[in-house]
Amino acid sequence: MALIEEINRARWTLEFARLGEAEQITEALQTARVVGVLGEAEVGKTETVGQALGNSRPKYPVLHLNLDGVAGEAQVASQLVRKIAVAELGAEFSTLKVGVLVPASLERKKVELAELLGVNGLEEAMRDWPSGEMSLADALTSLSKLTRRYETVLWVDHLEAPSLTPRHPFDLDKLLWALREMVQTHPSLSLVLSGRDAVEGQVLGPEAAFHQQGRWLSLDNPSLEVWRKVASDLKAPEGTAMELADLTAGHPETMLTALLMLSREAPRRDSEELLRELASTSAALASRAFQHACTLHRLGGQVLRQVALGQGPYAISQRGGSPPQEIRKVLGRLRLAGLIRHDDGWAVVNPLIGFILRQEVTRKTAPDWGAEEFPEL
Repeated sequence: MALIEEINRARWTLEFARLGEAEQITEALQTARVVGVLGEAEVGKTETVGQALGNSRPKYPVLHLNLDGVAGEAQVASQLVRKIAVAELGAEFSTLKVGVLVPASLERKKVELAELLGVNGLEEAMRDWPSGEMSLADALTSLSKLTRRYETVLWVDHLEAPSLTPRHPFDLDKLLWALREMVQTHPSLSLVLSGRDAVEGQVLGPEAAFHQQGRWLSLDNPSLEVWRKVASDLKAPEGTAMELADLTAGHPETMLTALLMLSREAPRRDSEELLRELASTSAALASRAFQHACTLHRLGGQVLRQVALGQGPYAISQRGGSPPQEIRKVLGRLRLAGLIRHDDGWAVVNPLIGFILRQEVTRKTAPDWGAEEFPEL
């Protein structure tokens, strides 16, 4: 129990240290009705956006529509009507869902909720699992009715999720265009969109729904200054914390675990020894990441390993005769899946996986595309 409390405290400390980033999102919501937040995998987008929305609109419904794991349009619609029902009833939703000893006042609210969602929508909201019959158009109609009652924020999170599966039955473009139309015709609706950088083209490209629409912010791993604050609060030595932040590129989960271990130790170890121990306990994680890369593309495992080693997987001898367009596709899929990230070059998202694949605790970046190697690109 004490360890759980320490972990929760460490997470809260990080959230508090990132208030500046959350405040930027809050300020954007005050000046724009469409706000987007994009960033590489595992930088903390969901936590930071959630923190911003909790601070900015406490009096209005915030509907969190999470696309992570959705199986199709009907599941998205079911999730949306349930969020609307919870926004309307709050804690009373659970009582109504159980259906036992429901007070008369709540029965009256149930009638009002049926007017908002429709009879089918109300039944769908009460289900433990989507029926598969709820249409997205009906769910959006209910959202439209809700915005006539209150100022409402719809937060669509994990925009990249539908693209992770080939031929996914859920059409993200269809949803985005419908939401753009709703924002334009419903002054009480604000929209927040968040996802990985890899979907930027699909959301903001020349033919995308939100091309030149709204305010868009970038989120990255916490800065050195943020980790300095977290280390101070956890009573971890600043020098070692800064070395950890440099070796891990500030990766939130790795840093929190390492700082928590550092704060509990006496005597304290140096940064490389600490990360070496963390990596030794993450062998299964690295194995699964490598297998995942192999399922994404026949060259996925090779490219992931070469990125970890700091080698550009672009030479003909390395790619086995595969054309450059094929390697571009591999990199795109690995990035979309959250295995690698792109800054000035390519790097493995989780530093522990990188340490294991290259068998040393160092920070390495694979070179970006080279014009001399791909003159046709």
